[in-house]
Amino acid sequence: MKRIEAIKPYQHKDSINFKTTPYTAWEKLGGATGKGFFPSRWLHGMAFRYEMPTLWRDEGTAKLMFVEPVSITFDTFPYYACNEVIPFIWDCWPQYYDRMEKWMRKHRIKTAIFTSRQEMEAMQQRLPEIVMIHCPEAVDTSLYSQGKNLRDRDIDLLEFGRSNAKIVGAEGVEGIKHVTTYQDGRYIFSNEELFDAMRNAKTTICLPRSMTHPETAQGIETLTQRYWEAMLSRIVIIGHAPKELTELTGYNPVVTLDMENAQEQIRDVIRNIEKYQDLADKNRVTALTNGDWKKRMDQLMTRLGELGYNIGRSN
Repeated sequence: MKRIEAIKPYQHKDSINFKTTPYTAWEKLGGATGKGFFPSRWLHGMAFRYEMPTLWRDEGTAKLMFVEPVSITFDTFPYYACNEVIPFIWDCWPQYYDRMEKWMRKHRIKTAIFTSRQEMEAMQQRLPEIVMIHCPEAVDTSLYSQGKNLRDRDIDLLEFGRSNAKIVGAEGVEGIKHVTTYQDGRYIFSNEELFDAMRNAKTTICLPRSMTHPETAQGIETLTQRYWEAMLSRIVIIGHAPKELTELTGYNPVVTLDMENAQEQIRDVIRNIEKYQDLADKNRVTALTNGDWKKRMDQLMTRLGELGYNIGRSN
C-alpha cells in the first residue's frame, strides 16, 4: 500500500492560509505528515510561473497537498516532480479547467479531491480515469463562540468576506448598524476583532459566488466556510443556501433573500430578531455536528484507505 503524507501548506507572512486548517485536522487524527520544501521568497515568482521537469518517481509515497488552480505549481512544489500528488482542490472555476486538465495529465494524477461537487463532476468528465472525491468545505468549529442571544447583540448587519454592496448598495442599509470588515480593497479587522464582531452580530448576508460574481462562477454553486462561521456564531444568515449545505444539514439554515426588496427584508428581520433565535440555536448545533474539518478528514481517510492507500494513521 502506498503511504500518504499530508504536506503542510505554505504560510504567507501576516496572512491566514485557510488550507492549513484541514491539514491540521488530518494531523490531529493521526494521519502521516511531511515537510513542505517551498522555495526562498525571491524565487516564489518562478515557482508560480514555471514547472520543473520530472526528476524521479518515489513510488512508495504519495503527497496529499492542499491547492488552488491559480497557484497549482507553487502549492505542489517540488513534489509534483518526484512523487504521486493527491491534490485537495479549492476554487477550480471553469476558467481553470483547461489548465488543471493539462497539469493532471502531465503529472499522472491518480486521485484528486474537490471541495465543490460541480467542479469535481466537470473535471471527472474530462478525466474519467482519475478517481475524484468530493469533500465539502468545513472549518475548525472550536474557534467560534455562540455569542450573546440575538436580542442582546449590538451589530445589526455584519459584512465579512465578499462585499455585499451589490445587494445593499454602496451606502448600506439605512437605519441600522452595519459593520464591514473589508474596505478599500483590504481587510481592516484582525482575527480577534472579527471573532468579537461575529459573537455580537444579529445578521449577515451569505450568497454563493454564482450569484455575486456569475462571470467567474459560470453556474458553479458551492458551499463556503462563511456559512459555517455564521451558523456557529448564531448569526441569522440572509441569502441563499447552496445545495451542498442543505444536503449536509437536511434543512435550509438560511433566510432566503428577496433580491427585489433586500433592504426592507433585512430591516424586518432585525426588527423581529427574537423570532429567529430558535433557527440560530439549531444552526449552531448542526454546524458543530456537520461543519468541522476533523469529520471531513476522518471520512476522507476512510475513503483513501478503501482505494488502497496507507494513511499512516496512528490512532
